[in-house]
Amino acid sequence: MTGRAIRRYDMLVRVSRFGAERTNSFPAETVAGQAFAAIRDAVGALQRHAVTQLSGRTRDHIGLKAAAHARLRESLRIIRRTARGIGVDVPAVGDGFHVPKSNGDHALLTAARACVHDARRLEAAFVAHGLPRTFIDDLETSIDAFERAGQKYRGVRQARVGATAGVDAVLAAGQVALRRLDAIVPNVFRGDEAAMAAWRTVRHVVRKGPASTPDADETAEPTYSRNVTIPVSREYSAPTISRPSLCTSRSSSAEPWLR
Repeated sequence: MTGRAIRRYDMLVRVSRFGAERTNSFPAETVAGQAFAAIRDAVGALQRHAVTQLSGRTRDHIGLKAAAHARLRESLRIIRRTARGIGVDVPAVGDGFHVPKSNGDHALLTAARACVHDARRLEAAFVAHGLPRTFIDDLETSIDAFERAGQKYRGVRQARVGATAGVDAVLAAGQVALRRLDAIVPNVFRGDEAAMAAWRTVRHVVRKGPASTPDADETAEPTYSRNVTIPVSREYSAPTISRPSLCTSRSSSAEPWLR
């Protein structure tokens, strides 16, 4: 999660704890009780998204993919160099087995598969020029390892994108519950300065930087007077609180001939 998302998550944790410590003032069946339940659900969902983002660090998988890419390219270079030696007697062979200039995955895989196909009919010549008898199998292993590393990287990247989108959705749902509580809590604790001071503290979102001030849209409280009585219609029906979605959302053989 970003720094801003983490700060908002910390605020939601504090708000959730505030409600849990005052369940007598906010029964579960009331609008406020449901809003606090939505906040608790948001905290749990954000924790799961954070785990997904942490376990799917693309930087680690980029390293694995890069290592597999380098090994496959080196395999092609060795076969290309050996083919030039064979080309002393068979010139046509020396002109084949190209290593792509591009570092693109598709170009490398295409060249590697073509190399496997062409090398089979010249296997004896390559072995006679010093390559191990397993060099074709070793090349196919490197191809498979590179493909798996690429698939894993793409899967992790997609998971991170999904987790990031999930964080935004959960924070938005939590904000809806907070807006309800910003209206209800001052009414419930009207005249209770200690409780209101605690509420203002837990609702505060610290901004990064020396001049730390709360985000205006996340800490604004409705202006009210202690002496004003707010009429409530007897026909009022408590709305259903929508809780946020709870979406929780190497193996390459070391070829001795590469040393």
